[in-house]
Amino acid sequence: MQWKGWWGDTPPYHVPVFVLTHYPRDPIVMAGGTTFHFVTDGIHAALSRAREAAQGKDVRLGGGVATVRQYLEPA
Repeated sequence: MQWKGWWGDTPPYHVPVFVLTHYPRDPIVMAGGTTFHFVTDGIHAALSRAREAAQGKDVRLGGGVATVRQYLEPA
């Protein structure tokens, strides 16, 4: 079995999670309502997909300084 995180079969998120990556891969569906979606078409596409999935609810951004800077730069 492939390692899927420290949380075991049930991640603590309970919402869709959008992961920025350079390598396409299929979504990973886990218990508790968490599905990891891997986004290869850029940071703004990831935010757009997260907003759509949130259906008007809050969206949280995670990452390092470089990730935050990309969101703050003018498009």
